[in-house]
Amino acid sequence: MNDFYIFLIYSVALLSIMLLSQFLYKKFRLNNEWTRKFAHLGSGIIALTYPAYVTNHYLVLALTISFTLILFFSKKLGYFKSIFGVGRTSYGDLFFVWSSWLLFWLYQYKHDTIYFYLPFSIVVFADTFAAIIGKYIPLKKLFFFGSQKSIGGSLAFFITTLLLSYYFFQASLHIENIFLYSLLHAMILTLVEALSVKGWDNLTIPVTSVIMIYIMY
Repeated sequence: MNDFYIFLIYSVALLSIMLLSQFLYKKFRLNNEWTRKFAHLGSGIIALTYPAYVTNHYLVLALTISFTLILFFSKKLGYFKSIFGVGRTSYGDLFFVWSSWLLFWLYQYKHDTIYFYLPFSIVVFADTFAAIIGKYIPLKKLFFFGSQKSIGGSLAFFITTLLLSYYFFQASLHIENIFLYSLLHAMILTLVEALSVKGWDNLTIPVTSVIMIYIMY
Protein backbone atom coordinates (compact mmCIF):
# COMPACT_ATOMS: atom_id res chain seq x y z
CA MET A 1 0.00 0.00 0.00
CA ASN A 2 1.13 3.54 -0.76
CA ASP A 3 2.82 5.28 2.19
CA PHE A 4 0.43 8.21 1.90
CA TYR A 5 -2.60 5.97 2.45
CA ILE A 6 -0.88 4.22 5.37
CA PHE A 7 -0.21 7.65 6.88
CA LEU A 8 -3.86 8.61 6.46
CA ILE A 9 -5.12 5.35 7.97
CA TYR A 10 -2.92 5.70 11.03
CA SER A 11 -3.77 9.38 11.39
CA VAL A 12 -7.50 8.64 11.34
CA ALA A 13 -7.09 5.73 13.75
CA LEU A 14 -5.07 7.75 16.27
CA LEU A 15 -7.37 10.77 16.01
CA SER A 16 -10.35 8.46 16.53
CA ILE A 17 -8.88 7.28 19.82
CA MET A 18 -8.49 10.88 20.97
CA LEU A 19 -12.03 11.77 19.91
CA LEU A 20 -13.45 8.64 21.54
CA SER A 21 -11.71 9.46 24.82
CA GLN A 22 -13.24 12.94 24.67
CA PHE A 23 -16.68 11.43 23.95
CA LEU A 24 -16.40 9.09 26.96
CA TYR A 25 -15.27 11.99 29.11
CA LYS A 26 -18.21 14.23 28.15
CA LYS A 27 -20.98 11.68 27.60
CA PHE A 28 -20.38 9.40 30.57
CA ARG A 29 -18.58 11.87 32.87
CA LEU A 30 -15.62 9.55 33.20
CA ASN A 31 -12.70 10.78 35.27
CA ASN A 32 -10.08 12.21 32.93
CA GLU A 33 -7.46 9.99 34.56
CA TRP A 34 -9.29 7.05 32.99
CA THR A 35 -9.94 8.66 29.61
CA ARG A 36 -6.27 9.65 29.51
CA LYS A 37 -5.28 6.03 30.15
CA PHE A 38 -7.79 4.89 27.53
CA ALA A 39 -6.10 7.17 24.97
CA HIS A 40 -2.70 5.92 26.12
CA LEU A 41 -3.67 2.25 25.76
CA GLY A 42 -5.62 2.65 22.52
CA SER A 43 -2.99 4.71 20.70
CA GLY A 44 -0.28 2.41 22.02
CA ILE A 45 -1.96 -0.70 20.64
CA ILE A 46 -2.30 1.03 17.27
CA ALA A 47 1.39 2.03 17.33
CA LEU A 48 2.40 -1.56 18.12
CA THR A 49 1.22 -2.52 14.62
CA TYR A 50 3.82 -0.26 12.94
CA PRO A 51 6.31 -3.07 12.16
CA ALA A 52 3.59 -5.04 10.39
CA TYR A 53 2.50 -2.28 8.01
CA VAL A 54 5.15 0.47 7.92
CA THR A 55 8.40 0.01 6.04
CA ASN A 56 9.86 3.51 6.36
CA HIS A 57 10.59 5.15 9.72
CA TYR A 58 10.07 8.55 8.11
CA LEU A 59 6.36 7.77 7.93
CA VAL A 60 6.32 7.19 11.68
CA LEU A 61 8.34 10.37 12.11
CA ALA A 62 5.72 12.27 10.09
CA LEU A 63 2.99 10.87 12.32
CA THR A 64 5.01 11.79 15.40
CA ILE A 65 5.55 15.39 14.27
CA SER A 66 1.89 15.74 13.25
CA PHE A 67 0.59 14.52 16.59
CA THR A 68 3.16 16.54 18.51
CA LEU A 69 1.65 19.63 16.91
CA ILE A 70 -1.91 18.41 17.54
CA LEU A 71 -1.14 17.69 21.21
CA PHE A 72 0.73 20.96 21.69
CA PHE A 73 -1.99 23.20 20.24
CA SER A 74 -4.82 21.18 21.81
CA LYS A 75 -3.26 21.67 25.22
CA LYS A 76 -2.55 25.33 24.51
CA LEU A 77 -6.11 26.01 23.36
CA GLY A 78 -7.79 23.95 26.07
CA TYR A 79 -9.07 21.13 23.85
CA PHE A 80 -9.23 17.43 24.78
CA LYS A 81 -9.83 17.83 28.51
CA SER A 82 -10.10 14.05 28.55
CA ILE A 83 -6.32 13.91 28.01
CA PHE A 84 -4.96 17.18 29.35
CA GLY A 85 -7.36 18.00 32.20
CA VAL A 86 -5.59 16.00 34.91
CA GLY A 87 -4.48 19.08 36.83
CA ARG A 88 -0.78 18.28 36.99
CA THR A 89 2.27 19.00 34.88
CA SER A 90 3.04 16.08 32.59
CA TYR A 91 5.04 15.65 29.41
CA GLY A 92 4.06 12.00 29.08
CA ASP A 93 1.94 12.43 25.96
CA LEU A 94 4.82 14.00 24.02
CA PHE A 95 7.38 11.49 25.28
CA PHE A 96 4.95 8.72 24.36
CA VAL A 97 4.66 9.66 20.68
CA TRP A 98 8.38 10.37 20.33
CA SER A 99 9.42 7.12 21.99
CA SER A 100 7.27 5.22 19.46
CA TRP A 101 9.28 6.74 16.60
CA LEU A 102 12.63 6.35 18.36
CA LEU A 103 12.02 2.66 19.04
CA PHE A 104 10.73 2.06 15.51
CA TRP A 105 13.83 3.73 14.05
CA LEU A 106 16.04 1.61 16.31
CA TYR A 107 14.23 -1.57 15.30
CA GLN A 108 14.85 -0.79 11.62
CA TYR A 109 18.47 0.15 12.32
CA LYS A 110 19.15 -3.04 14.29
CA HIS A 111 16.86 -5.22 12.14
CA ASP A 112 15.41 -6.77 15.28
CA THR A 113 11.81 -6.26 16.41
CA ILE A 114 12.60 -6.82 20.10
CA TYR A 115 13.99 -3.28 20.24
CA PHE A 116 10.52 -2.01 19.39
CA TYR A 117 8.05 -4.52 20.77
CA LEU A 118 9.44 -5.12 24.25
CA PRO A 119 10.16 -1.53 25.40
CA PHE A 120 7.00 -0.12 23.84
CA SER A 121 4.79 -2.95 25.12
CA ILE A 122 6.02 -2.13 28.62
CA VAL A 123 5.18 1.54 28.14
CA VAL A 124 1.73 0.65 26.80
CA PHE A 125 0.61 -2.22 29.04
CA ALA A 126 2.68 -2.16 32.25
CA ASP A 127 2.05 1.55 32.74
CA THR A 128 -1.69 1.08 32.21
CA PHE A 129 -2.02 -1.84 34.61
CA ALA A 130 0.09 0.00 37.18
CA ALA A 131 -2.31 2.95 37.02
CA ILE A 132 -5.39 0.73 37.42
CA ILE A 133 -4.01 -1.28 40.34
CA GLY A 134 -2.50 1.82 41.90
CA LYS A 135 -5.95 3.42 41.85
CA TYR A 136 -7.96 0.53 43.31
CA ILE A 137 -5.38 -1.49 45.26
CA PRO A 138 -2.63 1.01 46.17
CA LEU A 139 -1.60 -0.93 49.33
CA LYS A 140 0.53 2.03 50.37
CA LYS A 141 0.99 5.40 48.72
CA LEU A 142 4.45 6.86 48.34
CA PHE A 143 5.74 10.23 47.16
CA PHE A 144 8.81 10.74 44.98
CA PHE A 145 9.85 14.28 43.99
CA GLY A 146 6.32 15.49 44.68
CA SER A 147 4.67 12.78 42.55
CA GLN A 148 2.44 10.09 44.03
CA LYS A 149 3.26 6.42 43.46
CA SER A 150 1.97 3.28 45.17
CA ILE A 151 3.30 -0.12 46.15
CA GLY A 152 0.31 -1.78 44.45
CA GLY A 153 0.97 0.09 41.21
CA SER A 154 4.67 -0.74 41.29
CA LEU A 155 3.90 -4.43 41.88
CA ALA A 156 1.51 -4.43 38.92
CA PHE A 157 4.16 -2.75 36.78
CA PHE A 158 6.80 -5.25 37.92
CA ILE A 159 4.66 -8.35 37.23
CA THR A 160 3.51 -7.11 33.81
CA THR A 161 7.08 -6.16 32.84
CA LEU A 162 8.39 -9.52 34.04
CA LEU A 163 5.87 -11.43 31.92
CA LEU A 164 6.51 -9.30 28.84
CA SER A 165 10.28 -9.57 29.31
CA TYR A 166 10.19 -13.34 29.64
CA TYR A 167 7.97 -13.69 26.56
CA PHE A 168 10.12 -11.53 24.30
CA PHE A 169 13.49 -12.68 25.67
CA GLN A 170 12.51 -16.32 25.21
CA ALA A 171 11.56 -15.62 21.61
CA SER A 172 14.61 -13.53 20.73
CA LEU A 173 17.57 -14.12 23.04
CA HIS A 174 19.64 -17.29 22.66
CA ILE A 175 20.98 -17.32 26.19
CA GLU A 176 20.56 -19.36 29.34
CA ASN A 177 18.79 -18.16 32.48
CA ILE A 178 16.11 -16.25 30.57
CA PHE A 179 14.05 -15.90 33.74
CA LEU A 180 16.91 -14.28 35.66
CA TYR A 181 17.50 -11.79 32.86
CA SER A 182 13.77 -11.08 32.75
CA LEU A 183 13.71 -10.61 36.52
CA LEU A 184 16.63 -8.17 36.44
CA HIS A 185 15.06 -6.27 33.53
CA ALA A 186 11.74 -5.98 35.38
CA MET A 187 13.34 -4.93 38.67
CA ILE A 188 15.41 -2.14 37.13
CA LEU A 189 12.53 -0.81 35.03
CA THR A 190 10.21 -0.84 38.05
CA LEU A 191 12.73 1.29 39.93
CA VAL A 192 13.08 3.64 36.94
CA GLU A 193 9.29 3.95 36.70
CA ALA A 194 8.96 4.71 40.41
CA LEU A 195 11.56 7.49 40.22
CA SER A 196 10.27 9.04 36.98
CA VAL A 197 7.82 11.91 37.43
CA LYS A 198 5.84 14.27 35.20
CA GLY A 199 5.49 11.68 32.44
CA TRP A 200 9.22 11.12 32.03
CA ASP A 201 8.65 7.37 32.43
CA ASN A 202 7.41 7.27 28.83
CA LEU A 203 10.99 8.10 27.85
CA THR A 204 13.14 6.72 30.68
CA ILE A 205 11.53 3.27 30.57
CA PRO A 206 12.09 2.55 26.85
CA VAL A 207 15.60 4.05 26.89
CA THR A 208 16.60 1.95 29.92
CA SER A 209 15.03 -1.14 28.39
CA VAL A 210 16.90 -0.66 25.12
CA ILE A 211 20.22 -0.28 26.94
CA MET A 212 19.59 -3.49 28.87
CA ILE A 213 18.56 -5.40 25.74
CA TYR A 214 21.74 -4.23 24.01
CA ILE A 215 23.87 -5.39 26.96
CA MET A 216 22.15 -8.77 27.09
CA TYR A 217 22.78 -9.38 23.41
